[in-house]
Amino acid sequence: MKSIRVFLTLTLLSVAALLDFAAALRGYDRGMVEAERLFNQRMVQHLDLLDYTLPDLLARGDIEGGRLNLPTRVLAGESRLEFQWATPDGTLLAHSDGMPDTLVGPLEEGFRFLNVGGYRWHALVAPSRDGTSWFVLAERDDQRWRMAESIILPAVYPMLLAIPIFGALVWLLLGVGLRPVATLARDLEQREASDLRPLPTDALPFELRQLAASANALLRRLDASFARERRFSSDAAHELRTPLAALRIQCENLAFALPGTNAPVDKLLAGIERLDHLVQQILMLSRVAPEQAMRRFEAIALHAAIARSVADQGAALQEKSIEIELLGDAATVHGDAYAIDSLIGNLIGNAIRYTPTGGRIRVQTVLLDSGVALDVIDSGVGIAPELRARVFDRFYRVDGDRHDSGTSGCGLGLSIVKAVADLHGADIELRDSVFATGLWVRVVFPRGGRA
Repeated sequence: MKSIRVFLTLTLLSVAALLDFAAALRGYDRGMVEAERLFNQRMVQHLDLLDYTLPDLLARGDIEGGRLNLPTRVLAGESRLEFQWATPDGTLLAHSDGMPDTLVGPLEEGFRFLNVGGYRWHALVAPSRDGTSWFVLAERDDQRWRMAESIILPAVYPMLLAIPIFGALVWLLLGVGLRPVATLARDLEQREASDLRPLPTDALPFELRQLAASANALLRRLDASFARERRFSSDAAHELRTPLAALRIQCENLAFALPGTNAPVDKLLAGIERLDHLVQQILMLSRVAPEQAMRRFEAIALHAAIARSVADQGAALQEKSIEIELLGDAATVHGDAYAIDSLIGNLIGNAIRYTPTGGRIRVQTVLLDSGVALDVIDSGVGIAPELRARVFDRFYRVDGDRHDSGTSGCGLGLSIVKAVADLHGADIELRDSVFATGLWVRVVFPRGGRA
C-alpha cells in the first residue's frame, strides 16, 4: 500500500463495516426474537377473542352443517390467522377457511410447529376457559417472518447504508489531516536545488516535526558541505592567480631573453593563458552562486550590459575582424548585474572564440509575451544537435581540444551561462544559426523577474 490515506481509509472502513455488520446482525436477531414474542402475544389475544365469541355463536344456533364456517379477515400488511375449534375428543365445531375439516394436530396445550397444506405453521393449542373445548390457532411461518422482516429491515438498512457515507467522511477528514504533509511536500518540490534553508516547523503538527527536523539536519549538512566545496574552489582560484601572474611574467621575460622564436616558450605561455582563463571562470562560478547573487537583484538594462561586454572584448573582435551588430528593443530584466554581465560576456566570448576571422555575430533582444529573450547568433562552426544537451556540463568540450575551430578552452563558459540562467529562472535554447553556419543561443528571462 503506497498511500497512507488509502490505507487508513480502507482500514477504518473495514473495521467500521465489520462493527456495523455485527451490530446490524445483533439488532436483526434481537428484533426477530422481539417480533416472535409480539406475534405469540397476538395469537394469545386472538385465542381469547375466539373463546369469547364462538360459544355465543354456537348458543344462538348459528350452525351450518354441524360446523361454523367463519371467514378470516386480514388487514393490509398482516399475516392470516387460521383456527380450528374442536371438542376434547377431536370433533371439529368450527374452522376458518384456511384450515382443513380434520384436526391438524394433537390437542396438547402450548406453541408448536405444524405442517399443513405444504406450509409450515406456527400454532397455539389451548383449551377454552370452561375446559369443554379446544382451540388451534395457526399462522403460516413464511408470512410471519416476512411481516417481521418488513418491520425490522427498515431499521437495519440505514446502518448498512451508513458505511459508504462513513468511508467518504473518513476520506475527506484524512485529506484535511494529511494536508500538512502535502504542504511540506509542495514546499520541498518548489525549492531550487540550491535553496538549503531549513524547513519551517512551527506550523507543522507534532507527528511531522521529527521528519522536518531530520530533513533540516540533512539540509544543514549539505549546506556545510557545499560551502566547503565553494570555499575551496574560490580560495584555490584566488591563490592560483598570484603564482600564475608571476609565472606569466617569467615566461615573457624568458621569451624576450631568448634570441629568435622559441616554440616551447610560446606553448608554455598559451598553457598559462588557458590556466588563467580557467581560474577566472572558477571565480566567476563562485560569484554567481545563488545564495550570494540573489541578495543583489536589481533592474538591469540589457542593451547597456551588452554594450559593456562588447567594449570589454573589442580587442578580440578587431583581432579577428568580426562584424558584430546589436539589434532589438530596449529591455530590462530583474537580476544580479555581475551574473548578467558574466552570462552576456561568456556568450559573446564563445561566439568570438568559435567564429572564424571575418565572421559575423548578431546580439539582439526580443520582447515576448512570456518575458525578454536575449539572442546571440554567430557564423562559427556551431554545435551538432545531438551534442547540445551536454555542452552545459562543466568541463565538457565538443570533441575535446580537437574542435573544428582549433580553439582551446576549459569547458566552463556555457556552464556559467546555465548557472546564471537557472539563478534568474531563465530558459536556454540552442538553435541553428540564421547564417549559413554557426549557433543561435536564446536565453528567455521571465517577465517580472524570477519565475
